[in-house]
Amino acid sequence: MHASLPADETLFLWTPEDGFGFHEIGDVVAHEPDARAVSFDPETLHVRTFPITDFITNPAQRIYEVTLDSGRQVRVTSDHNVFTLDDHGHVSRVASEDAEGELVMVPGTLPSAHGTETKLDLLDVLGDETDDITVYATDGVGTVDWDQLPPGSRRHYRSRDSAPLSVTKQSTVPANAELAFKQSDTHLPRTIPVTPELGWLLGFYVAEGYARRKQVVLGQKNRRPLERIADWFDRYDTPVSWSQTPNGVHQLTVCSALWSRVFRALAGEGAKKNVPERLWDWPDRVVEAFYEGLIYGDGHRREGRDTLHTANEDLADRATYLGSRLGYATSTYHRQRDNDAASDEWAVDFYADAHKRGQYVPNPSALLRTLRTEAGLTMKAVADELGFSSKSSISNVENEEYGSVKRDTLERLRDCYAAHEVDVSRLDQILDANVRFDRVVSVEATDRVETTYDLEVQPRGRPVENFLGGFGGVFLSNTAGFIDPGFRGNITLELSNLGTAPVALSPGMRISQLVFTELTSRADRPYGSERGSKYQDQGGPQASRIRGDREFGGEQ
Repeated sequence: MHASLPADETLFLWTPEDGFGFHEIGDVVAHEPDARAVSFDPETLHVRTFPITDFITNPAQRIYEVTLDSGRQVRVTSDHNVFTLDDHGHVSRVASEDAEGELVMVPGTLPSAHGTETKLDLLDVLGDETDDITVYATDGVGTVDWDQLPPGSRRHYRSRDSAPLSVTKQSTVPANAELAFKQSDTHLPRTIPVTPELGWLLGFYVAEGYARRKQVVLGQKNRRPLERIADWFDRYDTPVSWSQTPNGVHQLTVCSALWSRVFRALAGEGAKKNVPERLWDWPDRVVEAFYEGLIYGDGHRREGRDTLHTANEDLADRATYLGSRLGYATSTYHRQRDNDAASDEWAVDFYADAHKRGQYVPNPSALLRTLRTEAGLTMKAVADELGFSSKSSISNVENEEYGSVKRDTLERLRDCYAAHEVDVSRLDQILDANVRFDRVVSVEATDRVETTYDLEVQPRGRPVENFLGGFGGVFLSNTAGFIDPGFRGNITLELSNLGTAPVALSPGMRISQLVFTELTSRADRPYGSERGSKYQDQGGPQASRIRGDREFGGEQ
């Protein structure tokens, strides 16, 4: 089995209940939700969602940390596959242990929400945090358990067309109700429109704000954006106050315990402020506005690149996904000032131009050679059309002098062959679809040996076989049983009934499938004695020999 991930590795999934969000794979496998993985289509390279078709628990294995040039990271077993392209431009797998130096697939964009959230229901946002919240409605606040209140309190609330939210059945609260903190004059409507203004404000809060129990405080030396925020809160009749620090920072204080609770519920507080979990299901223009507020508050802009600075590793992770959602090429780097772990800093770069970051693509040399032949062109003719000094520029690409090729070179070759009426659709997919390529810079063993988990993504038997996970987002292969090139021997078929009822198997019943993949060349590292392979020339069913691996005290 080519597996797998540790329980605490994060995946980016979609579920009907919560939309897009982040989930630890151990929890996903334990609960087996109706969920869709964010995956690339191996045929078109477009990124979208596909149903998860199985949830898998695998034996304990050593965990490795794979780091990409962009700062993306993922923790996997040594034989878990990541994805690249072969010389024909087809998707191919490479085991993590062999991936150093390879260009592997990461998302160029993420899917937009299946059904966007256009209004915030504060009852849903606040969840169980209903203490001290009062609901108001002139036509009745809904079903209230008045027996939980003393008689004097009942009269008080009824005289004001109100009730404590904690004793009110939330499903019966009318849509036009208002909410307020106990003994507060600031009332908010139950629903708040999800607008670009709200998105920008939340982004600015994550960058430059903090929340106390009854206040939200936002500060910056430039007063103008704070005035914009004050105008937004004025729409909800929320009182604000102004102050200025000795070093010239203007501070806007939003005087509302309810707004404070809403902001903390949406985007966190203190050092744990982050991209709101709900944001992934908001309209694209609101997501873009959140990004603008985040960069305006705690970022740096220069031509062609924005940079976010943060001391919060989780925010750096989510910001990298945010950049992918908006189509930016993103990279993250980490540093410590004066080697002090307490001063960790992350910087996330966002590039609007893919040529500035992620400009290299795995070299589809055989595909390019085929296209040139179909176009009836010599290497010299192609070099002349593209303005290269000699045919060696084309020869170096086609003969794999380089394992990668620049995007702009590939684009020029595509346009050249398209002009000669050759089908360049695969080059279109490589260049214009939703994936980018990122080089693996290190694969390092950790001290973790533990149970691992995996998913199957094979809707209706179609081998999509990938999902998105890890810090910043890396496409990972799902589990599959491979017979490696070079293997000789009997294949062991392993069956397990995880249900509570017996399953009867009868002769001739179809219980498995065998899928063949044709190689375009001999395997670079065939299965066998040179690799210390454990199952070569096996006869009959064999139990696992994983205990023969060095990490378990063996010599393999």
